[in-house]
Amino acid sequence: MERGPVQVLDARRNDERADGFVRGSQHIPLHELADRLDEVPQGEVWVYCGSGYRASIAASVLDRPGRSVVLVNDSYESAGKAGLEDA
Repeated sequence: MERGPVQVLDARRNDERADGFVRGSQHIPLHELADRLDEVPQGEVWVYCGSGYRASIAASVLDRPGRSVVLVNDSYESAGKAGLEDA
C-alpha cells in the first residue's frame, strides 16, 4: 500500500465487515463473489478475510478468469496491528 494504490477485496461476511475493515477495501462476501466478478476493478487485487481460508477460495475464483491476485494469507487481526484498519 505504501508503493501506491492497491485494490483490496474483503471476502468476509457482512457482520464481520461491520466490526472493522482494511481502509479503502471493497467488500464482496465470498458467497457473492462469483456473481459479482464484474464489480472487481481490473488490475492486481489483494484478497483478505478473517483467517485466510475464505481469501484463498476468493483468490481462486478471481484467478480462474485470469485476474492478477495476491492472497493475504494472515488473520484479520494483523491488519489492525499494521495500522490498516478502519473501524
